[in-house]
Amino acid sequence: MVNAAANSPAGATVPYFNKIKIRPERRQLPESHPDQDGGELLNKPAPVFELKGLDSKIYSLRALKGKIVVLNFWFISCKPCVNEMPVLNSIKDSQDQAKVVFLALSLDNKDAIYTFLQNHEFNYTILPSAAQVHKKYNLNAYPTSIVINARGIVSFVQIGGPDIGKNLSAAINAALKSPN
Repeated sequence: MVNAAANSPAGATVPYFNKIKIRPERRQLPESHPDQDGGELLNKPAPVFELKGLDSKIYSLRALKGKIVVLNFWFISCKPCVNEMPVLNSIKDSQDQAKVVFLALSLDNKDAIYTFLQNHEFNYTILPSAAQVHKKYNLNAYPTSIVINARGIVSFVQIGGPDIGKNLSAAINAALKSPN
């Protein structure tokens, strides 16, 4: 987990955040509790957004309703963000792309991301310059992964953590099984 103020990318507008210490028992698991970090988002409608991806397409959360949406909030100089990318790529590759959409919302601009991708593989659809969406989701630590169910409700939030592969996969599978 990384404090955003200490590691924000050059040129990104990131408000000052207090450092957060995540104790193992406070890590967000699929069966989360409202008093845990990220709990203010759980079981509530996901804040809507519309952003242009690196592929120049517009991605709107409203347009994705009916699908499971996995969001990953990150930035280039966040070492834990970069370290979890191979696991996130593996999860994406194991899911049905017709049912699950994977979006990576970065604080960095598109030029910085293009340079980063020359040496790193990240297979999510990348949405650059997403600081306003990070703010809408009230994020204060990175990386953060969120699952939004087919009804547009946040069903999972995890801030960092070594169990991201297991927890995120379980959350996606639970969302796929829940009724629309």
